[in-house]
Amino acid sequence: MSWEDFYRRRDALDAAVTAACARSDALLPAVAEIEDVPAALHYRWMLLLTSRVDLALLEAERTGGDRVEAVSSAWHRTAETEPALRRVLDANPVPDASLARERRMLALAAGLAEAGDSSEDIDRIGAAFLGLVRNAPKPVARHSPLSGLLRKLALSA
Repeated sequence: MSWEDFYRRRDALDAAVTAACARSDALLPAVAEIEDVPAALHYRWMLLLTSRVDLALLEAERTGGDRVEAVSSAWHRTAETEPALRRVLDANPVPDASLARERRMLALAAGLAEAGDSSEDIDRIGAAFLGLVRNAPKPVARHSPLSGLLRKLALSA
C-alpha cells in the first residue's frame, strides 16, 4: 500500500465515522474503497487500545499497580478519547474474529489468562472481563503520593 492509498483509506474511514455519528442509530454507510468497514474500524480501535494497554502495564509495573486496573483504565481512556469510534463500533456488527482478538488481548494483558491456556478459555475469560469493564463505572483517577506532597508544598509556599 502506498502512502497515497493509506491516506485515501484513512480519510474514507474518517468520513464513514463522521457520517455514522450524524445518524441517530450510528449505522455505517457503505464505503467503496473498503470491503469491511467495521473490521477496519475495529483494527483502528485495537491499535489505539493496545498502545494504551502497553503504556498502562509499564506504568503499573513501575509503580507496583494492579494489572487488571491498568488494563481496565486503558480501555476506558481509549473509549473517552475516541467516543465517535466507540459509538460506531457499538452500533455496528464487528466480525467475531476481530472481537475475539480484543478479548484475548485483554485477558492476557490483565494477567487473567496465560499464553498456555486454550484459545477458547482465554476468549471466554476475556469476554467476561470486557463485559465487566464496559459495564463498570469509570475508574477514578488516582494521584501518586508525590503529586499530593507537591500540592501541599505549593500551598505552603
